[in-house]
Amino acid sequence: MASDSEPHERDRRTRQWRTARIERFEERQRKTRECINFKEIAEWCSEEDGSIEQNENKRAAAFDRLANDLIAGEFDENGRSRVHYLHRHIAKQVTPEWFKDVINHNWDGHHGRSILALCWTHQSVFKRWCAKHRLQESAPRFEPQVKQFAGTAPLKKPKRGRPAEYNWTGVNLKLKTHVSQHGFVQTLDNLLQLCSDFASELHPERKTPDASTIRAAIRKYQLDIVAGMGRGK
Repeated sequence: MASDSEPHERDRRTRQWRTARIERFEERQRKTRECINFKEIAEWCSEEDGSIEQNENKRAAAFDRLANDLIAGEFDENGRSRVHYLHRHIAKQVTPEWFKDVINHNWDGHHGRSILALCWTHQSVFKRWCAKHRLQESAPRFEPQVKQFAGTAPLKKPKRGRPAEYNWTGVNLKLKTHVSQHGFVQTLDNLLQLCSDFASELHPERKTPDASTIRAAIRKYQLDIVAGMGRGK
């Protein structure tokens, strides 16, 4: 018979796992800049006059502008929101309708700002937003530390010089394209099938990876986050 403490322990481990996953995602974005955090956008806007000190009024105004534009659908592409909220308790797509409820009911006690601070949007959408507001379109702080090239990135060699069998970087790119065209992946089975198909397409001999290899790649390359899974959990 399970003790009362076991569900709490499982919840604690789940929160730790999600927190670690988010931390890995944030660390990767500091290097690749594929996605941009709304809190950092607001901080950047507050420093735009060149001062090293943040202007709190400008920071608040930036959060308000981001909130208003999100509700107005300025961060949508092809009818879908490109904003994602990442928290250890929940990860979800932020739609204009949902965020309007956040503002109207002040769910976070900060008029949506604490939720916005944990939201991310894609680099291309961020640049479009900057252009609309005549902001500096490619600020150095938002440039990737490692330059990304069009098409499939070269494979990394694992230890001992053995070449990687499957191009999971290429799978990552194909999955992003799939999500932008068809929306988020809804189930783990669908994600496994997509990863299998993409990996096979990119393999020189069209070899298909087994399920354990795919699951390991999903964990290592955080393909579940790329697919938009985990929302509402």
